[in-house]
Amino acid sequence: MSRALQVLLMVLFCSGLEAGAGAPPGETIEITRRYTPEDRRSGRYQYVPFDVPAHATSVRIEQAYDKAGGANAVDLGLMEPGSIDFGSRALRGWSGGARTEIVLTPGTASPGYRAGPLPAGRWHVILGLYKVAAQGIDVTLRITTGTGATTVRRWYAGDLHLHTVHSDGSFEPAQVLEMARASGLDFVAITDHNNTTHAVARPPDPDRKPLHIVGEEITTPGGHANVWGLKPGDWLDFRMAANDTRMIDVAAAAHARGALFSINHPVADCDACDWKQPTPERVDAIEVWNGGLGPQPGAIAIWDKLLAKGRRVTGVASSDWHRAPGYIGAGSVRVFAEALTEPAILDAVAAGAVVMMRDPASPPPVVTVTSAGRTAGTGETLEISPGAELDVHVSIPAFTSPGLGACPASCTVELSWNGDSATTHPAADGTVRVRRAGGNGYLRVAVRSGTTIVALTNPVYVTVK
Repeated sequence: MSRALQVLLMVLFCSGLEAGAGAPPGETIEITRRYTPEDRRSGRYQYVPFDVPAHATSVRIEQAYDKAGGANAVDLGLMEPGSIDFGSRALRGWSGGARTEIVLTPGTASPGYRAGPLPAGRWHVILGLYKVAAQGIDVTLRITTGTGATTVRRWYAGDLHLHTVHSDGSFEPAQVLEMARASGLDFVAITDHNNTTHAVARPPDPDRKPLHIVGEEITTPGGHANVWGLKPGDWLDFRMAANDTRMIDVAAAAHARGALFSINHPVADCDACDWKQPTPERVDAIEVWNGGLGPQPGAIAIWDKLLAKGRRVTGVASSDWHRAPGYIGAGSVRVFAEALTEPAILDAVAAGAVVMMRDPASPPPVVTVTSAGRTAGTGETLEISPGAELDVHVSIPAFTSPGLGACPASCTVELSWNGDSATTHPAADGTVRVRRAGGNGYLRVAVRSGTTIVALTNPVYVTVK
């Protein structure tokens, strides 16, 4: 069962706060109501009933209407079974105009709503008619109730490429971990060159934040690669020339240890930093965003060539941090994982549930693609029928990346299809909805503040069946 069918990715802060709620597949209904200025005068709050079955494990509500350039504005809230009269205790939550989607499970809820049991019976969506244009407004609600098992997932912020005094960094491991914690990161991978002795000096503590993943930057005359998930003191051999087929053996050895293998900065200016090694058949990730360089077009081109061959390689961003004036977490990743544990984080990275970000604290955009009732999120595959269209939904939370204009007001959303730029849209109200033709391929989203990319998602893959 896919993650998008289990979970609707909800936008929250990534500094360890709850950021998602399980949303297994279930019944979906669409309800459209038309309201006029007279409706607004006679009843500012309108109630749309729907039924939740017994044993429901999730409720998801999506609201859509034409804002008509600001002439229409409809708030959103929810009541569970019970009286809808004034003073009722059945109010489950209220988000007003702040969001157009709600997800509830017994354990999690969208901001402004209460998690808890989902009683069977008649629920009501509350629509607050804040503004209604003279010609009236159609409000469409898409309501999905899930009855399968739920999985609670969260966005975790991390930096996958850091150095200490155990190679060419300037700080002890304990200091690096403390600075990462102060930056708001949930996990880091320390990847000193050709050794893991930092983890012998400072053994990872699974109960201490940030989670410390032991890594090694395999540094050769033909390029560098990170391995994440080694044991303290373990290491993989680096003694090879450029264009050395033994790199394939090194990647296999990493996987035999349960670790991931990632190509670092494949296009770089430093001596012997760019990738001149054979690319192993199984590459888990590629660093297309290296520190202050941001997303590098040459690295993205290499990534796209791998994706075009059907190789599901995860794009990652990292700071490649050694010392000031750079700072930890610029760039970094947001990983949608079941828990803040090494296996859960690495599994999510391998699955492509990753958004690359410019800084360590900003929350990620959330992308879902829907066709004929099926939905997929970042890193997932959506199966569609021949000729089917795709409904793309991008939610951009409120954040300000250092030195730039605030999102979503100052931001645009660029959709690319199979690596080629497709369309660009303003993101002023925090939501972008696009309908486009389907086909075999992959869709990726970049968010820009001005001309600077502040977020870059991994693909949603589409397959025609």
